[in-house]
Amino acid sequence: MINLHRLISWLFPDRRPDWEQKREREFIVAANSLKTLSVTDRGGMSINPEELREQIVSAREQLKHLVHSPGTRGEPCQAVAAVEVTQEAEPSVGELQDCIEVVAWRRLLSGASVRYVCLQSTNTGRYTVATASMFSGALETLPTWIDGNANRQVANALQGSELQWYATLSDAMDAWDAEL
Repeated sequence: MINLHRLISWLFPDRRPDWEQKREREFIVAANSLKTLSVTDRGGMSINPEELREQIVSAREQLKHLVHSPGTRGEPCQAVAAVEVTQEAEPSVGELQDCIEVVAWRRLLSGASVRYVCLQSTNTGRYTVATASMFSGALETLPTWIDGNANRQVANALQGSELQWYATLSDAMDAWDAEL
């Protein structure tokens, strides 16, 4: 059997990347370490849920430093709270330099939809709306010109630097709607 495996490996080498092969080996080792794992002759598997629950709980404990709980505030958000008062009137230069584009949609009571192209500062985590477009009626697909036009509008908004920054995305969207 070993010689057959060697022959097959020589004839048909595994061309997957090393990281993928390593990941598969780690999965096989992890699956083999399960005490209550049983495999049927037809390929079905079963495991005691308690054993799986114990492993999940222990893995969570080991890796909880990597997870940000939604109810807690992380370091960037605490920085926002500290400088929130000073940035309400005027945005900092750092906010205008590094931003992430966030696209958000809102359905209005009339049935129309609004597409907001927002920016999130990577320094403070605050949001601003750069541009918004309303779609109503029987428009089922977005025209091709929208994305190019939105990019130009976002670039113009950044160059104009008249953006108002808010702590949450919904606050920024509400403020945009209130200005209309």
